[in-house]
Amino acid sequence: MAKIRTHYDNLNVSRNAPASVIKAAYKALCQKYHPDKYIGGHEEALRIMKSINSAYAVLSDSGKRAEHDQWIDQQERRRATDDAQRMVEIITQSYAASPVTVAKNPPAYLKFRDNVRSFGNKVRLGSTQVFKKINGGLWCKGAAGIVLAAAVWYVADLKTTTAPVNQDVADMLKKAKQLVKQGQVVKALPLYLQAAEQGDADAQFQAGMIYAMGQGIAEDDKQAADWFGKAAKQGHGEAQTKLGFMYATGKGVAQNFSSAIDWFYKAAEQGDPTAQYNLGLIYAEGQGVAKDMSLAFSWYSKAAVQGDAPAQYKLGDMYANGVGVAKDTKQGVVWYRKAAKQGLAEAIAVLEKLEDSK
Repeated sequence: MAKIRTHYDNLNVSRNAPASVIKAAYKALCQKYHPDKYIGGHEEALRIMKSINSAYAVLSDSGKRAEHDQWIDQQERRRATDDAQRMVEIITQSYAASPVTVAKNPPAYLKFRDNVRSFGNKVRLGSTQVFKKINGGLWCKGAAGIVLAAAVWYVADLKTTTAPVNQDVADMLKKAKQLVKQGQVVKALPLYLQAAEQGDADAQFQAGMIYAMGQGIAEDDKQAADWFGKAAKQGHGEAQTKLGFMYATGKGVAQNFSSAIDWFYKAAEQGDPTAQYNLGLIYAEGQGVAKDMSLAFSWYSKAAVQGDAPAQYKLGDMYANGVGVAKDTKQGVVWYRKAAKQGLAEAIAVLEKLEDSK
C-alpha cells in the first residue's frame, strides 16, 4: 500500500523536526521551486509551490500541526487494521487445511531501538570521512587559544588558581586566555568556570572545549555538552555547531539527530562554515531528513565560498559528476584546485588523476 503523503513529506522534513528546521526547509524549497527560476517550467513550479505553502501554513502553526499529527496517527492505525485483516484473510484462504501460527510483529519501540542501534553502529553522518571532518572541524576550530594550546606543548601543572570573587569577567577571560596560550589549561579552567557561572557565553564555550578535549583534566563529554548548551542558547555560533555534533554522535547527551540538525541550522544561519558543511553532508546522505542533493549543494556552496576546504572538494565533486547541479567539469576543477591549494589530500589526488588521464 502506498505511503501516506503528509505535509512533512512536502517539506522534506521528519515528523519530529523542530520549528527552526521546518522554517529553514521551507525557505530552501521556495528558492529551489521559485516560478522564475525552476527549470521544470512555470506551471509545474506553481503547482509545487502551492503544496509547499500549504504544508508550511499547517506545520508552522502549532495547533494545526497537532491536528495534522492526529490525522496521520488515525490514517496509520486504519491502515494497520486493514493490513491485519487482509493478512488474516490470506492466511485463512491459503492454509485452511492446517493450523498456522502467525508471528507477531515486534513492538514499535523494539523497531525503533533496532534502528537506533543500527544508526549508532554506523553513525558517521554517512561515512568515516564525514565524522572525521566533523570531529576535526569541531574540535580543531575552537575559539582563540583552546586548540592552539597544547596537545603537544602542554606542560602539566596540577596546581589550581582560584579567581577573586569580585574580579571583572573581562579580566578573568583575558587571564584565562593567556594561561591557555602558555599551555596552563588546568589553571585557566577555574577562571573560565567562574566567568561561565556569571553567564558569559564565550567562557561557557571555552569551558566546554576544555572538557571536550580533556587537556590536563579527564575528558568529560557531559560537562562539555552542558557548557556548550548554555552558550548555544545564548546564540554562540561555534557552541551551537559543537552541540549539534554532540547530539549527532551521542557524546555527553542522548543521541538525537533532530536536535543535531536544529543546532546545525542555528549555527549555519549565523554563517558558521562547519555547520553549513555538516548540513550539506546531512542532506547528501539523507540522515534525519529526506535526501536532497540540491540542498546539499546549497549548503556546501555557502561553506565553500567561506574557504572551507572539504566543502570546496565536495562542491567540485558535485560539479564534476552533475549531482545536485548541472554537470560542469571546468567548474569542478576550479573547486578542486581551491581545496588542493589548502592542502586537502583528496582534492590533490583528484587533480593528479585528471592530469594523468590527459
